[in-house]
Amino acid sequence: MVTVVIGIIVVLVVGQLLRRLGRDFLREVYGDRTMATSLNALLVTLFYLFALGLLTLVSAADLGLGGVQLVITKTGIFLLILGAVYALTVLGLEAARKRRREEALEDSIRPRRTSRRPPGN
Repeated sequence: MVTVVIGIIVVLVVGQLLRRLGRDFLREVYGDRTMATSLNALLVTLFYLFALGLLTLVSAADLGLGGVQLVITKTGIFLLILGAVYALTVLGLEAARKRRREEALEDSIRPRRTSRRPPGN
């Protein structure tokens, strides 16, 4: 039970960080406030579902330990896996931002087409 309480607190804190920082990050990437807000809501919901499912699995696991050692071990496993998932999410968002910046740079470098005819025609 202690693992579940600790896990829920961690999930709520990290979820709020994702909600606040993710919205600003996505706004920068997409430039559209509505799309960024909607996408952020979907990502945060996915995070909560994944994290709570993970917490359920870890808290129900029988590790053959008892007492404080069991709580610490389960909490540690949960935090390590959740940290890895969080890192992958941030890397994915950063890759999306990099791709959008490269596309914007290519668009600004690409020669503009004009309606002028080439010389000699």
